[in-house]
Amino acid sequence: MHTSLNFQRVTALLIAASLTPWTSACAPKKADKGAAAENIKADIAEVMAARRKRIVSMMPTEDSPKGDDEHPWLDWVKKIASTPQSTEVQKAGLHAKGDGEEQVEMLAHWLDAMKAYYVEEKIEPNEYWTQLGSARRVSKGTPWEEDTEFETLFFHAARLAKYWTLQQADSHDDRVISFFTYWKFVFDFNPKTAIYEDEVNVVCATKLGDFCKDIPMEERPFQVMRPYYEGYVKQVQAFQAKFPNSPYNTLLGRVAAIFKERGTKIAKWQEFPVLPEIRSTIPAPVRGNAILEITSKGVTVFDNAVRAVDKGWKADWTPDAKLSEEISKLTEEIRAAPSSAFNQSEVKLVAEANVPVKYFEPLLKSFIIGEHAKEWAVEWLVGRRRLDGSNRRAGYQIYVLPKEKAIAFKLRVGGKASQCSAWAVVGRDPFEAKGFQAVAYHDGKAIHLTKVGNDGAILSDQTVPSGPDSAERLDNWADGQTVTLAVAVQENVTYEQWLEALNGVALDCDKDECKLQRNQPVFIATCK
Repeated sequence: MHTSLNFQRVTALLIAASLTPWTSACAPKKADKGAAAENIKADIAEVMAARRKRIVSMMPTEDSPKGDDEHPWLDWVKKIASTPQSTEVQKAGLHAKGDGEEQVEMLAHWLDAMKAYYVEEKIEPNEYWTQLGSARRVSKGTPWEEDTEFETLFFHAARLAKYWTLQQADSHDDRVISFFTYWKFVFDFNPKTAIYEDEVNVVCATKLGDFCKDIPMEERPFQVMRPYYEGYVKQVQAFQAKFPNSPYNTLLGRVAAIFKERGTKIAKWQEFPVLPEIRSTIPAPVRGNAILEITSKGVTVFDNAVRAVDKGWKADWTPDAKLSEEISKLTEEIRAAPSSAFNQSEVKLVAEANVPVKYFEPLLKSFIIGEHAKEWAVEWLVGRRRLDGSNRRAGYQIYVLPKEKAIAFKLRVGGKASQCSAWAVVGRDPFEAKGFQAVAYHDGKAIHLTKVGNDGAILSDQTVPSGPDSAERLDNWADGQTVTLAVAVQENVTYEQWLEALNGVALDCDKDECKLQRNQPVFIATCK
């Protein structure tokens, strides 16, 4: 860790002072300790005033770099930090005692840290902020309070100068992660863990009101830059109100204008597709994975737009056998290639809430047809965990069964007979079953929690209204079962309703987590 104040150097100065008459203007002018302390404060103020005059005279007039030149703000602050400021402060406070001694020490620490941070790059932002914070504390009510307060603002400007092209070419600029430390000082936030994503959610929940309510988890780091810029502008305005005649206000005004402009250029995020609620807490990121995306704009597989509205496709959700064949062929071509940009072990389904099961079920099955079927057995149903406010993408892992292993069974609900087929199992290598005695069945209007006889007749039926409160009741029902479970839906049921039925049955959940496998297999079935 960088140590700013060199106490050996101070000791040497004190010894030298004892051997040589001290006639500097910085020497105590009065005999009593109180007056001496005041004189020392005045001497430090004189040094800090000279420092201010010097750095204001060097103040940059440009606010953007030219070509490959260093940003003028950074060039300026490095020149300031390279001057022997710490030594000047120490000499001014050579005879400091008590409070004056602490002021000298903390200011010297800060000024040494300034060089270590900006010029030598030996310390991290958090360490520098700690040193600056101590200097701010001992500066309260002094003539140099203005200088330390200014540095708390320029600290942010220097970071933006270092990443001047941030989000200008692409809003999804991963360098925003490096600004998390700076968010803390604008939002007055103290992270409790080192888990970046979780802490971003805490910032959203505790500091930003409803700002993040509809913003997907993976978009939050980019979007939170907007309130960060806005918060910084407010801090500059507070400084200007506190120090209306400060020579720093001209530069700060220009910096604040740039921060404000940066904030307005971050467009409000519109989620598309809007994923349905999922109870799972198992992360399901889609970047870098093989994706089957089904939306009103089209169908995309492995980044290939196999159906698109702008090419004449109509999203009427009529099952498309030809599309299934195209996906199977494309899968074979990608699997046969020597290399691929995709994670080859699984496929993730990302679908709009209103897409019916009858449309996407054949497409999910099409990935396991052909020579490479075995490798494509694992798929994920992706939704968004909205229950805890995180809006994190999460999913249910399923194994799609080969056609010959699908399990046919009957259901008779309300006097109506349905032919059903269990074609996948949740989160396990495929199991075999001959039938099901416990079925959670979604008919599109409500969820029936049933005991089923051998002929498919319903022996008992608890009806759970469709809606966000259904998961707890389904979970309690599933907890009480000791036999293999099936989640069955009518083929016209939507993706949102399908996940609704799975949310309480697929996994063993508690209040905060939903990722444990149940003791018994859970099959997925579709009924006609």
